Amino acid sequence: MAVGIMTNQSSAVGVRDGHGGRDGDPSCVDAEVDALPVVVEVLTVLAGCLGVVDGEGPSSGVPRLDWGRLDSAGLRAAAQGVQAVVSAVEHQQRLLLGLIDDRQAYAVSGARDAADWAANTLGVDRARAVDAVEVGQRLQGLPRLAEAAAAGRLSADQARPVSQLADTESDAAWAVQAQGLPAAVLARQLARRKRPVAADHRAARAARYLRAWEHGHELLLRGALPVDDGRRLLAAIERAMPDRDPHTDVAATPDQRRADGLAALAGANLAADTDPDRATVLVIAELAAIDDADPAATAELEASQPLATATARRLLCDSRTQLAVQDRHGVLVGVGTTQRTVSPQMRRALVHRDGHCRFGQCTNTRFLHAHHIVHWPSPTTMGNLVLLCHAHHHAVHEGGWTLTGDPNHQLRAAHPTNATIVTSQPQHHSPLAPRPP
Repeated sequence: MAVGIMTNQSSAVGVRDGHGGRDGDPSCVDAEVDALPVVVEVLTVLAGCLGVVDGEGPSSGVPRLDWGRLDSAGLRAAAQGVQAVVSAVEHQQRLLLGLIDDRQAYAVSGARDAADWAANTLGVDRARAVDAVEVGQRLQGLPRLAEAAAAGRLSADQARPVSQLADTESDAAWAVQAQGLPAAVLARQLARRKRPVAADHRAARAARYLRAWEHGHELLLRGALPVDDGRRLLAAIERAMPDRDPHTDVAATPDQRRADGLAALAGANLAADTDPDRATVLVIAELAAIDDADPAATAELEASQPLATATARRLLCDSRTQLAVQDRHGVLVGVGTTQRTVSPQMRRALVHRDGHCRFGQCTNTRFLHAHHIVHWPSPTTMGNLVLLCHAHHHAVHEGGWTLTGDPNHQLRAAHPTNATIVTSQPQHHSPLAPRPP
């Protein structure tokens, strides 16, 4: 579907002839760009061609479009028309970001490059912005492909690989051929042509990094690995991802579940470490913060990160921990020994009895934590311990779910609103803790 659009942008954007408007030009004043009139005109023209205009919006001026009145062929044509507009606009954005990069127009905001500026100002992912700049630069030497992209006949996903496949001699041929090929096919052709050599791996390995920094109550991570190491890490994380639970994790996204998988891997690795100095979580807390949830009492990690009472209790359930107890004035009054809260012998008995996570119908057998039903420092006994997976251990502590009952027989997990109650039975009855009369 071909859609012709003419726009009058003089009221929205001021454009100078030549190269006017660079930073440092006193005659150029930064102005807000109002894209709404352009959007309204584009949508009006496109919808008019298709006959789906259903009146003007109440306040924004954007026309209401009734796509539902189209038949199947009309819907396909409409999607093609919208994609052509999107592709054409994306090409213009590539050109703009390339000019911003060439002229260092990003420097006035303190950004390190055009992609950094785009990530901070336009709200786009930095990797996508880097890609846009690079594709735009390659297309400058490929005029026929650039013409196809400007006309909306090449999507961004097609332009990325074909701008690397083409050269000056094959530019015209690719400008025609690429339009009929899915982006995945073009990407496979590029991968076959650009088979990496050992030097590529060495370069990727030399560029590896992992940065970590705190922001509020979050620890943020950013990193890069050679593709083989990265895929191995991703496979391990996805293997460790907990199953989605219909009671506690209905809205969990794949990214959130990968984060859970990474945390579960880290916990399992620390638990298996035989060096207590390197594998110990130091919790500094007033005993009242752990014992009776006094809201005025404090708990924190070694580097002074504050902890919620529920989080401190979860860490003390089944971690290799060292508890430093303070009084109300912050004076250290006692330091516990570095040890596992649950002994290896008791953990083997728990695995024999429970066999899997004991939250409702969860059958997870990996990365299980021994949870104190009545929180520590209550007795660490079989009658007060139950195995929970990483996700459900969080649900019981920070998520507000409560466990009641006898872990050697039936346990009940109740939601804070009491709207949902799920039960579980042990895999085996432990001979170490017979059912009380």
